[in-house]
Amino acid sequence: MIDPTSPSETVPDTFHPKSRGQRSEAAVLQILVEHGLTVLQPFGDNERYDLVVEENPDFYRLQVKTGRLENGRVQFDTRSSGTLTRSVEKETYEGQIDQFVVYAPELREAFVVAVEQAPETTMGLRVADAKKSSPNINRADEFEIDDWIASIES
Repeated sequence: MIDPTSPSETVPDTFHPKSRGQRSEAAVLQILVEHGLTVLQPFGDNERYDLVVEENPDFYRLQVKTGRLENGRVQFDTRSSGTLTRSVEKETYEGQIDQFVVYAPELREAFVVAVEQAPETTMGLRVADAKKSSPNINRADEFEIDDWIASIES
């Protein structure tokens, strides 16, 4: 396992944002398929979700995010940025997806956060102990993808 507190062991982030996102989507897709789940992909880039998991009779709309390892946390944005006009528009995903699936390339791990559990801007999932204790810490081990998969299969 890679030590999340060691900067020498992180993967350099040199990819274009679109390529970075596609790599995360591919990694998540592989995890889901290896668990035997049926995964659907929307045609084109016009949907707010990246993948849909079908676990009869339910469908789960997933937005894949690439997490950044920062200060012992996997940090990710919980809104999208659009540039259809000259200004940057920030839009939440509420009502348009069911879960965020956060892939942390440095750790080669994925985490699932229900959209209603996520704040409207960014979220951090703690992978290393915090210097100070707080009831507001989101521990990454409480959001592991294997636990989410087990919960939808039962």
